[in-house]
Amino acid sequence: MKCFLLSLVAVIFSYAALAQSAGKIIYYEGKVEIGNGKDWTAVKLNNEVKKEQRIRTMGSGLAEILWSNGTKTVVGPNSNQSISDLMAANSSKAKTETEGVFTGFKAKVNTKAGAKRSEEGGIRRDETTTDEKGKETVYWKEDKEISFEEAYSIYESKDFGKAIAALQAFLNQKPKDEMARYAMFALGHSYIMSNNNIKAKEIFQNFIVLYPNDPLKADAEQVLAKL
Repeated sequence: MKCFLLSLVAVIFSYAALAQSAGKIIYYEGKVEIGNGKDWTAVKLNNEVKKEQRIRTMGSGLAEILWSNGTKTVVGPNSNQSISDLMAANSSKAKTETEGVFTGFKAKVNTKAGAKRSEEGGIRRDETTTDEKGKETVYWKEDKEISFEEAYSIYESKDFGKAIAALQAFLNQKPKDEMARYAMFALGHSYIMSNNNIKAKEIFQNFIVLYPNDPLKADAEQVLAKL
């Protein structure tokens, strides 16, 4: 009887731990829902998320979760992920362990993009706006075409939440573009920097399948080994 009661108490405590808030939604755009895999509810700002739940985004939907430990994770477009898995992956050391790979990657892209800009005459001024501080900032709407240069400039600014949306939009619009492989690689890195290593792993696995003969394949494999 004593063993039964102890087991019952353990189950109750285990369930209570699952039911506790793991964090909350601090930003979202588009269609984002939380649920148990069967029943889904549209998220609201400051919605609590629990370990037993899942979060999904439809289309270009995107959400940012603030965890109870103070860190943040971005859930990008067309995702369906477990809150407990996202929370567990949030503690990975992949950011620092892959830093060298992405430093080299940026050097390659800047060389390639610089040559491409020279050929095309650069980004048109009417594709950009200037903010109150005088810095060029790129904005776009869902129905507006986005160039690689626009998306990559957001990635380089280290605004990784926006970079995920921008790079994914570029890949959706121009999957056969010569710069698509660079956009995909930057997208994977943006997920790492946004504490979503589960999605980053998916991106780099797909990269290897799509670009089996690309020189960046070895870099993608090196990143995967750290995720």
